[in-house]
Amino acid sequence: MTDRTGVRHRHRLGPAADSPHEHDSDGVVLGDGEPTDDFASVSSRGCSPDAVAGRCRAGLDWLVAGALLAPPALTALAPPGVWPPSLPGPLVKALVLVGVLLLGRELLRFRRWRDETAQVPRFLACFVVMLAELSIENCVVWLVSASDLRKYEQVPGLQDNVEIAVKAAAGASPALAAALALPAATVLHFLAALLALAFSVLWEQVPYSGFGVFSRVVLTIAASRVLRMACFMCTVLPNPRPGCYSRRFPPVPATAWETLKAGYTTIRGFGGCNDLIFSGHGAFWVLAPLAFRTYYPAAPRRLLPAGLSAALRRRLPAALRGPWRLLPGLRLRLSTAVLWLALAHAAIRDVMDRQHYSVDMLLAVVVTWAVWDWLEWVYPAGRAVLPRRPPGSPPDALNPAVLALIIVCLAVAGVIVIGGKA
Repeated sequence: MTDRTGVRHRHRLGPAADSPHEHDSDGVVLGDGEPTDDFASVSSRGCSPDAVAGRCRAGLDWLVAGALLAPPALTALAPPGVWPPSLPGPLVKALVLVGVLLLGRELLRFRRWRDETAQVPRFLACFVVMLAELSIENCVVWLVSASDLRKYEQVPGLQDNVEIAVKAAAGASPALAAALALPAATVLHFLAALLALAFSVLWEQVPYSGFGVFSRVVLTIAASRVLRMACFMCTVLPNPRPGCYSRRFPPVPATAWETLKAGYTTIRGFGGCNDLIFSGHGAFWVLAPLAFRTYYPAAPRRLLPAGLSAALRRRLPAALRGPWRLLPGLRLRLSTAVLWLALAHAAIRDVMDRQHYSVDMLLAVVVTWAVWDWLEWVYPAGRAVLPRRPPGSPPDALNPAVLALIIVCLAVAGVIVIGGKA
């Protein structure tokens, strides 16, 4: 075939409609066929989003969306006094036990330990950086509270226009008031979603390394919180709840060394006694939808089936059919959409409960999102896609050191989140 410039090109054939293989935009097989050297070149240039979406499975989507929607749905649907706002304790413990047993079984049966081991050095470097930052921040939170010249005064909080507007809207709309009263997602919910994404590689839900994904997550935590420390150390803002210091902190020690040492006596997951701009909770919450958006993409027409989308488009006025064509191209899975909604709901609840000002929540999302994009080089989604192994290939040997690292990291996360009540 000759184009208008006179250069002759070979005709490239696409895959058959019923082909069992998936192809990226360069025509390289991403299915169950033999991996070739061409895949390495594709990884260096970046795999197409369509090919990545085709490798993702739906199990993780339903699991995360269902786990986040179940508590508020039960609360909203149950008659008052008939069903508690949360699941019964024994049922929760049984579900956790079943989950741990399933996770342990899949870890022992995992076939791709070499792919995970290759990412361990990167993850360890990022994890150590995060731990160093959190230890410094733990002390700085105390120092900024102790250095507040008005810590013993009843300084009124700042005016929050978002809080005023939401309260007015909730007063006028019983439905909005009921929605705001539903149980909000917590740090544990968003952490569980991130862990589900990382461990979903055991069930081949995503074509990535769990250690690789979490390398970017933990380094984003460290970098965004460095910016947060700089913000709240520069300007001391009054707490939305006056009189915090006398309730939560001891008198400032006499010497500088004792003051510094006091910063490491307690895990200060609840923050200091002034407004720490921006929200550390919000900065962590937003990582879950960002990670799902990046490493668990959807096909372009994932939101609506093609037939339903076409039927709705035909019923629209001519002026709206153009904008409607943009909607099917939105790459958003159900779990990602639910995570964004959970983030918005939790952020509004934090403002209404006067845990933070609305500017803290807004900056937490914007700054963390920017840092996440800046750190794409840590584990780039387009170039880090793992090739499928050919059928019948032997599984990799279990790596006890990597398995021990997983257990240690889970224990550290438990100490930070649960022990610090972050």
